[in-house]
Amino acid sequence: MIFNQLSIYNPNLIKKIMDSVKILRNIFFSHSPFRLVHDLSYECNCKCRICERWKKSSNLNDQLNTKEIFKMLEDAKKTGIIYYVVEGGEPLLSKDLPLILKYAKKLNLKTTVITNGFCLKERYQEIHPFIDSLVVSLDSNDVLHDEMRRLKGIRDRAIEGIKLFRNSKTKIVINSVLCKLNVEKIDGLIKLSKDLEIPIIFQPMDIYKGYNEDIRLTQPEIKKTFLKIFKMKKDGYNIGNSFYYLQYIIENKPYVCNAPKCYTYVEPNGNIVSCCDIFNKIWGNVKQKQFKEIFGSREFKDFCKKMENCNYCSVYAVIESSLLYSLNPRYFFGNIFH
Repeated sequence: MIFNQLSIYNPNLIKKIMDSVKILRNIFFSHSPFRLVHDLSYECNCKCRICERWKKSSNLNDQLNTKEIFKMLEDAKKTGIIYYVVEGGEPLLSKDLPLILKYAKKLNLKTTVITNGFCLKERYQEIHPFIDSLVVSLDSNDVLHDEMRRLKGIRDRAIEGIKLFRNSKTKIVINSVLCKLNVEKIDGLIKLSKDLEIPIIFQPMDIYKGYNEDIRLTQPEIKKTFLKIFKMKKDGYNIGNSFYYLQYIIENKPYVCNAPKCYTYVEPNGNIVSCCDIFNKIWGNVKQKQFKEIFGSREFKDFCKKMENCNYCSVYAVIESSLLYSLNPRYFFGNIFH
């Protein structure tokens, strides 16, 4: 009766509660990650200053085919994985993306697509019925974004695509990675978030060794920048980062990294890894190995324990998920009722 009343007044709250129950099931019973993050391809139409994945786009011959991806999704569902996150490279360059997302939805997986937004308008009709959450990368609300991504017109095209998706049931979020190039562009980005009526997430740029160290913010710069973001969130701006995440970034204090317990990553060739950029531990390949075999192994459990002290990255999703997994009551219930 209570759930029926809640669903009438706030259906999104019911969804959050049910998702939280599934996550708790994974934490206490199945002991498997609840998110599968799939690098569909490293092919990309950008040559970003902040990311070097586009450099891998020449090696496209050993990618999983669509049938192999379907098999991987079936195995993920059997293991208890709840969320399927598609990223790249640029996933919207894949002609089979609608088929893959549709199959994930058929298996009742929650789908998220992380994109630079350049092709959103062209592919909207094909993909929007099968996407629960859409994360669009925007690092400046002016021409600087095009310059950082090294792709002319990408800002305008991404915004056009976002406007289309606002008419669907898809949850949309802007993701902004901050570095020395765009640290002064926060006000413009928050104005864009307000104009589009969608939340925005900020995170410091992580380092790709030998590529972008020169534009990484120093710790004093990070503290100053995220103090500003913290205050703007308190003032009511629609900033998607939790206060907990912002405090961790501002204070640069250690956290318990539960990323391997929350996420498993699959690279374009099918390799299963627990951390996409820092500790590239390969557990096998989805063509030969099942997720359950990995997650149930003593080696995997020992690895998860070892990684608790990592504290290397400042990735929004890693820290927020780690906080969620820790079951801090204030964070857990705050996340549900936010």
